[in-house]
Amino acid sequence: MHNNNDSLRPAISWQGRLANRLMRHLVKPVIARVPLTPRVMRFSQLGFDTVTLALPVHPDVHIAPAQPGGVPGEWLMTGRELVSGRVLLYLHGGAYFFGSPRSHRALTWRLSRACRARVLALDYRQPPKWPYPAPLEDTVRAYQGLLAQGYRPENLVIAGDSAGGNLALVAMIRLREMGVPLPAAAVLISPWTDLTVSGQSVRDNASADPLIPERTLRFAAAAYSRGSDPASPLISPAWADLTGLPPLLVQAGSTEVLRSDAERIVQQARECRVACEYQVWENMPHVFQALAGWVPEASLAVREIGAFVRERVAAAGGEVHWRASAQVIRGRQR
Repeated sequence: MHNNNDSLRPAISWQGRLANRLMRHLVKPVIARVPLTPRVMRFSQLGFDTVTLALPVHPDVHIAPAQPGGVPGEWLMTGRELVSGRVLLYLHGGAYFFGSPRSHRALTWRLSRACRARVLALDYRQPPKWPYPAPLEDTVRAYQGLLAQGYRPENLVIAGDSAGGNLALVAMIRLREMGVPLPAAAVLISPWTDLTVSGQSVRDNASADPLIPERTLRFAAAAYSRGSDPASPLISPAWADLTGLPPLLVQAGSTEVLRSDAERIVQQARECRVACEYQVWENMPHVFQALAGWVPEASLAVREIGAFVRERVAAAGGEVHWRASAQVIRGRQR
């Protein structure tokens, strides 16, 4: 492995600048001022679903209910080039207290097309009613349910954003401990991997991050880890042994408060000899991939995920030839 910082990159798009400005002036102040209580958590779950359902979904997308291993979720399928048997198990973010498969459809249907895979978006249990380890248990059961249905691990990929990126990692660690065959690869979008909220970027990017206030992170971490040590490797995989995990693609924005969380996973992976591609997108906000179709950088990032998934699944157990399109990424590291 080596590091490569390429400075020959285009400036942030006007759409990206606009998205940052809107988040900074309209969204972040609201998040910072809302009193954080269990009641507000439940209201946030409903409100976020309602707002995000207004985002358009392509008319060719087929959505169907799913219940792998008894865990609810939904299938999303689109595109003419779906590969039979290929599944992307997607774990939505939302700080472990909001978000759902419905809230993330604007991203998951695009991932289905880019990865040429059926996407299974999981509706795992969340706080305040269901703290750790409920989401982890649901993810492990769902993955085992896919295997029981006949899906081969070399055709499976686990992906998630933010808290979902955390969940993707800890689920693979738990599956490894159980001796269950792991997926071909994993995709971590702005993963939240340190629930002690001790990363350097939490302080360094506190003003630069246009979306996430530190107090929200601390509240969500306490709500999820309730009664458990937040530094436990199955809660904060930044301290986990990643040995034996499949190849990882990690994407993060340069100004995120969670940038350190992504970098620590990359460092851990490389120390454990896990193949890891790390893409830093300049001045992009937390989980900017959800803005694909509106912000050019987001659309490019989704295409990068598609290229990674297609090549890693195709090459599972063989030689890997995947390369990111470096000309569209700023600060890419290998």
